[in-house]
Amino acid sequence: MEQKINVFAYAENVPEDINNLQTYVADSIDHIVADAIVATPRYAGFLAAKSGPAQVTLTVGRLYNSGKVYAKDTPTAYDFVAQLPVAAKRIVLISAWGSEVDTGATPRNVLIAAQSTPQNPVYQPQILEIVHARVANLGTSIGAEAPDPAPPVIDATLLPIAKVILTPTGVESVMNYAENEVPTLGDVDDRVGNLETFEAAAAPQLASLASDIARLSNDLKNRSGSELTGRMLGRLAVLEAKNGIPSNAADSSADFFLDPSKTDIANVNSNCKVAEGVRFADDGAASAALQIFNPLNPLAAIAGGVLFPAYDPALRFTTGAQSGATQISAYTYQTQSIVQKMMSRQRIRYGQEFTVCTNSAFWLSGIYDPVTQTFTRNGESFSLSPGFAQLAAIPHQFIRLRQFWTDTYQEPYWDVVTTTSSISGASVYETFPVGQDYWLAAIGLLFTSLDATGSVTVAICECEPTGEGNLSKTIAQITLARSSLAAAPAKTMFTFPKPVYMQAGKRYAVAVITPGNHFIATSSGPSFPQGMFFGVTGGYGIADPTKHIVADFHACKFRQTVTAIDLASLQLSGGITSIDILAAAIAPSSTALTWQVQLSGVWTSLNDVNVANLNAGGALPPLLPFRAVFAGTQDVMPCVDLLTSQVKVARPKTSYTAIWPAIARTPPAASASIRATIRFESFEAAWHTTAAKLLTGGSYVTETNPSSYTDVTTADGALERTYVWNLGAAVSSYKIKTTGTTTTPLKTFHQAWIKDWVL
Repeated sequence: MEQKINVFAYAENVPEDINNLQTYVADSIDHIVADAIVATPRYAGFLAAKSGPAQVTLTVGRLYNSGKVYAKDTPTAYDFVAQLPVAAKRIVLISAWGSEVDTGATPRNVLIAAQSTPQNPVYQPQILEIVHARVANLGTSIGAEAPDPAPPVIDATLLPIAKVILTPTGVESVMNYAENEVPTLGDVDDRVGNLETFEAAAAPQLASLASDIARLSNDLKNRSGSELTGRMLGRLAVLEAKNGIPSNAADSSADFFLDPSKTDIANVNSNCKVAEGVRFADDGAASAALQIFNPLNPLAAIAGGVLFPAYDPALRFTTGAQSGATQISAYTYQTQSIVQKMMSRQRIRYGQEFTVCTNSAFWLSGIYDPVTQTFTRNGESFSLSPGFAQLAAIPHQFIRLRQFWTDTYQEPYWDVVTTTSSISGASVYETFPVGQDYWLAAIGLLFTSLDATGSVTVAICECEPTGEGNLSKTIAQITLARSSLAAAPAKTMFTFPKPVYMQAGKRYAVAVITPGNHFIATSSGPSFPQGMFFGVTGGYGIADPTKHIVADFHACKFRQTVTAIDLASLQLSGGITSIDILAAAIAPSSTALTWQVQLSGVWTSLNDVNVANLNAGGALPPLLPFRAVFAGTQDVMPCVDLLTSQVKVARPKTSYTAIWPAIARTPPAASASIRATIRFESFEAAWHTTAAKLLTGGSYVTETNPSSYTDVTTADGALERTYVWNLGAAVSSYKIKTTGTTTTPLKTFHQAWIKDWVL
């Protein structure tokens, strides 16, 4: 105890001294708790458990704060029936705070000094609160309702004790905040015991590491030559590249030539291209948008720039007959952001220059970005959403066969290219599952009453796993002015600018948004059991299973199951050796989209079976008739967006020069011994040559030939050449220049990877 009261015989005792007897003890205990046990707010007890469908009970407990201990000696029960959410979930936090109160009202006789004498004392009964208590108080904070609710924001003076998750049926879960519990000496003793057990087992092993490290160091000095060290550093360079470690973080690096920005292509002496390896640059190339040869072709239908086989709209299904009406403006008026996803892309590369590079497997490493490196056109920029953080997980399927590459983004609509618009008004929407693939052409809606003003926007969007529509995943939308709307009994037809692919197995929503006071017809709940009506209130969709939006869904009915449509011919002066088609296209699994060129009067499909036919006999055709063949059913066919597609024809040069890296290599310390291993694939000495030089000095224009090099032919036929530079003086930075030649543009090779290190 820090202080105490000295009591003297025959001395007067005053109330202040008696109170201090307790105060000094309390202060000392408070200091012990704050200094030795816990200073920050913590709690003990208060175990929370579900005690009824919508009820939670907490046991007795104590609150520790700044050394003071506050207690609650009776259990506490909460009934959340009135706080249950309507359709989603909400979070309730139970928090604690401390207060000090005087309590324990008790009658006591109190001396009346003004009326008393020593011989005749006078007492008067009074009610006195003789107990001063520290009380732990509990209270609740209720969060907003949402499908994925967030905890409510509470004051910093409150200590969270428990979290309760409520659903429309009651309490879903109860959890105490274990991190806010006061630690006990028993818990600390258990943890210390575990550490002591670990130390007893590990200490001898750790102590021996010093001698092991010394032994390894001596072994390296005595037994390892430069060749073994080089092999080790080469393997380390691969690991660094796979794990995204920057090249200046160690004395070795590696590049697999999947990211063009790592190669100094902008250098005036550079003459190459990077596409899954360093390759020969184009000697001649021509790019053009896909165009239909005859815009009046009766076999073709172009809607919004998208090419389909000819079709006719036909009623596919309806949600039922009118049984009531809903006032759209009765729901919350708000500004909604519509993010429209665009048709994803496919890419086919066909021709002799597309030799297969083993580094394509590194698309799956998560370090390289296969979307922007594969599907961009004309230098456009993609804005990758957070969903692309793990690049290895994206739905990109690639196939690499000799002289035939295909890349397919497997989702029909993606969000790397989007358009965003804002629409103000109230909204309702109807969700529904899709059991079979089809193309949605139009939706007919019935308005029972129309306001004098107010356009109507209809959007088709994908749904969340919880069933609600998500306008940030819109795949089509159309807005009609008030003058284009019809009142009952006529239906208003919303025909989309281009048909919308409805993928089997997914759930979609038809959203109706308007600033006007329009009434939309509804049908009864049983009329469309697969659907669900939602009214948007406070930013959230509230389900109502008793009704549905009256809507007619009109789909495309294709006239033929196989259709060949001629496109503009492919042309390149001097001859064509490769064809690169990058098309915004959707080809459902039950359909096929085939590209064909006419060779010697025969239509030849661009596939792996026919790759040798393009330049058979050394031919370099300058003009190729070109067409697309659509195969499917009357209900579903592939399509191609002509406005966002392109086809490139090219012919490679017979030499290349590559300078690597774009930013010079700067090892941790200057070195005069530099090594590099470069892998060349599809290399044939009878046709090809290659060489490398070290670039140093100002602007890296000083070229140094290698002191020597060694070749290794791998089991798969590739050439791995290791260059050795033993310089007269150490250099602090450098680049590497590689060159290659071929005797004919019909036979090329590529540089697959490079590993370099310094000694």
